[in-house]
Amino acid sequence: MAAQPDVVRDRQIQAQVQAAPQAQSGDGKSSSRTVTDTIIGEHEHTIVGYSLVKGIGDGEPIASERFSVGGHEWVLLFYPDGKKSSSTEGHLAPPGLPAPGVGNGGGNQQGGQGQVLHLPIPPGPIPGNANGGRAQAIQQQPAQQQQQQQQQQQQQQQQQPVQNLVYPPQHVQQQQMQPARREVTNDYSALFVALIGESDAPQGVVNTSDGRVVRAFHRFTLVDQTGQGRDLTKGRRRDQGAVKISCARQDPNARNCHGYRKFVKRSVLESPQNGYMANDTIVIRYTIELVVSSGGALSGHKAPGNLAKPSVIQVPASTLGHDMAQLLESGQAADVRFKVEEEELPAHKFILTARSPVFRALLNAPMREGQEGDVDIQDVRKPVFQALLYFTYTDQLPEELEGSNLDCAMAQHLLVAADRFQLPRLRRICERRLCETVEVDTVATTLTLAEQNHAEELKRVCLEFASRNLSTVMCSEGYHHMISSCPQLQAELLHTIAVANNDRSQHRSERERGRHGAHVHPRDHNPEDEARRVRPRRE
Repeated sequence: MAAQPDVVRDRQIQAQVQAAPQAQSGDGKSSSRTVTDTIIGEHEHTIVGYSLVKGIGDGEPIASERFSVGGHEWVLLFYPDGKKSSSTEGHLAPPGLPAPGVGNGGGNQQGGQGQVLHLPIPPGPIPGNANGGRAQAIQQQPAQQQQQQQQQQQQQQQQQPVQNLVYPPQHVQQQQMQPARREVTNDYSALFVALIGESDAPQGVVNTSDGRVVRAFHRFTLVDQTGQGRDLTKGRRRDQGAVKISCARQDPNARNCHGYRKFVKRSVLESPQNGYMANDTIVIRYTIELVVSSGGALSGHKAPGNLAKPSVIQVPASTLGHDMAQLLESGQAADVRFKVEEEELPAHKFILTARSPVFRALLNAPMREGQEGDVDIQDVRKPVFQALLYFTYTDQLPEELEGSNLDCAMAQHLLVAADRFQLPRLRRICERRLCETVEVDTVATTLTLAEQNHAEELKRVCLEFASRNLSTVMCSEGYHHMISSCPQLQAELLHTIAVANNDRSQHRSERERGRHGAHVHPRDHNPEDEARRVRPRRE
């Protein structure tokens, strides 16, 4: 008789306790200590282009990159159209990841859900299978008797009349064969975190009778990008207890993921007044507090001596950009001087030559700039060149020029400077900002700069905007400057208008044909009816 699960579990605990080292001193006294603490991890996931993933379908997630906390690998799953399918909340897996509860051999293990296929079965007893004992009897008979019995079964099946087999109607069979349809409409977006793997030394693992699990507190935050602190946060409090998640995905009570089907209402997420979406982008911040115990005979982490908490090394954020900005500001060991608007700006030759091919050619040339390190910069304003130097050192703009702080005029000047010194990333940043701030008064000037500085995407946006507002744009000062600087843009602007009008005409024609075609009665096109309606001419 097999041992009961509780008995097996008790024996495993006894074996672990016996194998654990004993904390005992020479005088017979002993002491021990168990410390339970949390390991805190944070991951921020940015989704750019929300309008493009909206409508992907119910139960279809947008997954973050894998990230590691406490020796476990996690992934965030954001469902733009919600999660309303019939699968269990705790057994969700993103595409490309192993399905929960399914082993390597394809079997359906405990905790997983198999798919049942309903096939029509003829009514009546199956010959040779009375009382369900045919398989066991065949195993006990000799080979000759088995062969004879199989022949008798075949004869009985042939003699059985076919008309007695009654199958369900065809439409019932089709309904049984069709999989359940998912609902495509949902008022809420869902958000989950899934445990998808672990390292060689995972922390916080607890061996239970149902398998290996970890316990953690999870907090999900939808960031308010306006900076007003109106973040939307959902998570479990300390007094509610930690969430148990299965490591092996074999525990029917412990889920391999945790989250909220109704995390945020889609109307709330998409409303501009709430600030959760900016430039078609949303930011999700996830925080986890992984429960870890150390000390004790059953703990997987043996804490030597009086160690109060597990060793957790927090890696600080990179300070390279800040350090490079400090170097530029201090001018220490500078070997190049730029003269801009009668003021000298010190810099470092090796950094500039590594970042810009124009600086490399200028500072390594056998001329005064390359030999003496004195460079006179013309046609660039001092604030613009300072911002360009800052970007060259740190690969980002100063804080006062980041995001919406970058106005249209500064973006236009920086676009020209970035193209001149061949800094493509800075040029793309300015190009994107100008696309976001295109207006009637500035579109012609921006279009001219895009033509002169190889900003093709910005040029396309400006042409489309100007074609829709041509009468107003023609009254701006920038339009006359565009005609004198880049007269070829007039032809391109007319071409854009013509293409747009042609597309609208085709769309209108297709719509008219569809509307008239839906109301035409077949009798109206009968030639005999047409002949009857023709009146004979009087002689």
